[in-house]
Amino acid sequence: MLDQSLFTETIHEVSEIIRVSQGNMTREEILGYFKDMDLNEEQQQMVLDFLLKPHPEDEQIAENAEDAQDDNAESGEDATDDEKKAAYQTETLDAADTEKNNEAAHTGVFQMYLDELNELSTYSKEKQEEMYKALLAGDESVINDITNCWLPVVLENAKKLTESNDPDRLQDVVQEGNMALFMRLTELCGSQEKVDVESELAQEIENAMKSCIIEEEGEGESEDAMVGRIALVNEAVKYLEKERGMKPSVAELAEYTKVPASELDEILLYIEKANQKKK
Repeated sequence: MLDQSLFTETIHEVSEIIRVSQGNMTREEILGYFKDMDLNEEQQQMVLDFLLKPHPEDEQIAENAEDAQDDNAESGEDATDDEKKAAYQTETLDAADTEKNNEAAHTGVFQMYLDELNELSTYSKEKQEEMYKALLAGDESVINDITNCWLPVVLENAKKLTESNDPDRLQDVVQEGNMALFMRLTELCGSQEKVDVESELAQEIENAMKSCIIEEEGEGESEDAMVGRIALVNEAVKYLEKERGMKPSVAELAEYTKVPASELDEILLYIEKANQKKK
């Protein structure tokens, strides 16, 4: 599987090199930066199309800069302030354009990842059970195959949880799910635990993806409102647990805090994650 982080980082690096060198790079030189990634012809062409295709914003920025220089030369006046203003505008446009390029690369590599999922090997239920047993017994060689079995599952679950057509948001949730999958597999390997591996993986993946969604949704809300709601629920848990001698149910918390039960599940998960980080 293609390393998404490394690929995206390389795209950004080569894009900057091309910009600095004013586009004087051959196709072979560009692909040389990706030689260890085993890209197929279609993937190589996508990389070249993205990096070599002129961007309208770049051309407009260059034209604006040239026009400003010509005007200053014709006037023969000291236009230091105007030059500073033009330079500031150019830097601002450059920054915006770089962000757009980064987003395009981000989406492009995710599409390549989705295409690769269709090429993964599939295994019978019996074979998967054999691999789970080998995993618990300490066989690290099955981690990759088990991961490949679960990657499509992670994608489908992410689509259901996000309920969004935003590819960037979906990619973030998928990456969190994939990371949780790998981490839990690593923890289970050689543990000799008598556990339902599928249930363990499914729960870990779902928790990670829900946490990701909560964090992203929180960024779009008022920070004070989000913090206040979490604090309210956290204090309510402590109070009710002290009063009743046991942790309150979601229904009890909903009645006490007036926070909808549908939101409480996510808030409680966020609190649990925060408490784990403190340990």
